[in-house]
Formats: sequence, structure tokens, C-alpha cells
Amino acid sequence: MLTDYRGYTDFVNSVDSTPSMSSTQARLGAEDINGTQFSVRKSGGSSFEFYIFKNESSAATVAISQSGIAAIDDYIYYDTINDSLWVGAYSSSGFYFINEANKINSDTNYSTPCTLSGLSIYPNAQYTAFAASGTELYIAYTNVGTSYLQRAKIEGENDSFTITTIGNPQSTQDMGVDGQITDIVIHYDGYVYVLVSQNGEKYVTDAYLTNESTNTLYSRGAILRLYSTSNGFKVSAKTGWTESARTIYTKGNLPDALNSPYSGVQDSVTTLESFRNGLNLYVPKYSEKNSHFYGPRRFVAIKPKELAIADSGANLILPDYDNKKTGGFFKHNRVVNVNLYKFAIDTTSVVDLNSISFVAASINTTIGFSTDGYTGATEADE
Repeated sequence: MLTDYRGYTDFVNSVDSTPSMSSTQARLGAEDINGTQFSVRKSGGSSFEFYIFKNESSAATVAISQSGIAAIDDYIYYDTINDSLWVGAYSSSGFYFINEANKINSDTNYSTPCTLSGLSIYPNAQYTAFAASGTELYIAYTNVGTSYLQRAKIEGENDSFTITTIGNPQSTQDMGVDGQITDIVIHYDGYVYVLVSQNGEKYVTDAYLTNESTNTLYSRGAILRLYSTSNGFKVSAKTGWTESARTIYTKGNLPDALNSPYSGVQDSVTTLESFRNGLNLYVPKYSEKNSHFYGPRRFVAIKPKELAIADSGANLILPDYDNKKTGGFFKHNRVVNVNLYKFAIDTTSVVDLNSISFVAASINTTIGFSTDGYTGATEADE
């Protein structure tokens, strides 16, 4: 199951370098244990609605008759352990979770938010992902620039759930990484796996070199393995994380031809000149690309022994004018498998995708241009 930057989702049996997207609607999807494919799209209005499709045929509309409803970013979760499709939304009044949506065969209306015990709705928070299995619930949110994960117990039934916190929320920094939680899975093996992605600049996600004062760029991530405790959860391991920054520089003598107002690239050259003292990259080295993440975004397949993950980010090379290189910006969109026994990226499994972008990464400076005998770098030049 692949979801691109527009939110369009397609089911695929296998992944190669040139997959195509046939979907023309923003939606999320999941395949159940029987091979039935479910997709869900959302629509706002006087009542917030989830439209549920089974094998591409309309099955039901689930409406939440309240104003001010917003969907959790990753608003569906399929519980493989209990064969249950969950959908999730929230408002200033609380959370709205619907269980066994894959078994709803007629239009249904809900209006009652979950009763909360120890859990608060933060008015300016962005709720990014959730996972639910039985009474276990994990909710991820970003508030004032910091991403948190909260474990809770969810009890009851649709339209009358009660959510009780278990322990305090932990930030991604508390868990030994940084960035935003993008996806969560409660696995058959008893562990909870969490994807964390940090991309772009410190406070500008998926945008690079937005101005000359930029001194640090990020394109990194990790998968965390958690286990539950009596007062919340703990991290037992992480993998794929780029811990330290490396510094790159604009090098060589800037030729007058490129610095001319007639060059067409003078503004970009001026920006690139500001990095002669260095630009810090929390980005995997080219030699590390098959063992580290650029920015894991979503679990695309869940298996007993491995997890397939959509990974998306970018790498950067600054100019080296003496070697006639004008740098380069290299986007990465790929699917990688994590071996759960070794808890490491399977280096032989990485598939680079040439026709799908999982996120709309952008750079605000022309780099890697070709002119007057100067050419863009290749990533291997790193």
C-alpha cells in the first residue's frame, strides 16, 4: 500500500522502481487479514464524514455530527491482531474513535466524543498518528514544535469510549531521537513500533535552504521499538538514525561569469556563497543510504518478521567551483524493509522509486545547474 504526497493511495502486490498511481482521490487504505482492501477518505462540513470503501466499492459512510472536527493526520489504523479497522478524529471537545469500521455495512452517525481521564486536547496541537489494539491505544501529537507519544487504555464501544492515560507522554527527545512521529503499529510480537522523521529545517518541514541564514538541514529518521510498562512505555531499541551532523562547504573560486547579473543564477550563487563557513547536515552519508533512513513516513506492509516502510527525504552537495561542480539536491523516495529479528534495515531490500514522491520536498535555491562548462554534481561525488 503506497500513499503519495497528495494523499492518494494504491494497493500494490510488489514494489519496483517505477510504480504508478491509479488512484485519483485523497484517501488512506489498509488490507485486512482476509485480503480485503479497505480505503477511507474524509470530508468536512456540518458533519465530518469518513467514506469507507471495500475492494473499491462503497460500503458505508460514517458521520460525526459535530462542528470543528479534524481528522488525525494518519486517520486510519488496522488492528491485525483483532481484525478491526479504526478511524480517528478530534475537536476541541475530545477524540472520536470508531472501531470495527471494516464491519459497518450501512451509513452510521456518531456524535459523542470519548470520555477522557487524564488526557487533554491541546488546542493548537497537530495529532499525527494513532494505533489501537484491544484496549491498547497510542496517540502521537506535535505541540509547540515538539512531538509526543501518549499511551492510554481505551474501553467501551463506538460512541461511548472512555480513554484513560497510562503514564505521562514522552517526547521524541525523551526517546533518544528528534522530529515528528509519523506512524505507529502495535505488532503481533508484542512490541510497538514507531516511525520518527525530521526533514527540512528546524521549523520548516520538507523545505531546504529557505534563506541565507540557514545553517543546519535535516533529513533523517528512525524506527523505535517500544514495550509497555506499568507506568507507560520504554524504548528497547532504535535503528536507522543519523546521530551526528556532518559539515559541508562551498569550495573553490567563484567565477565572474556565474556571479554576473546576466548569469540567471546570481541570487542562488549568493546564497550558496554564505555556506563557505559550513552547512551542517543531519543526513545519512551516501555510503550509509542503505542502513539509515532519510525520513520514514508510513508503514506500507506489516509482516510477522519484517516491516516495509515508505522512506522519503533529500541529500545536498554544495558547489566545488575549482572542480567545475555546482552542487546538487537529491530527493529520495523508496521502500525499505526492517528485519525484526535483527532490528535493522535489510540493506538488500531497498527499492528506489522513480515515479512516486511520498512528500513534496522543495529547495528554495537553484543548485546543481549546468552552465558555462560547470555541471551539477552526482550524489556519488559526496
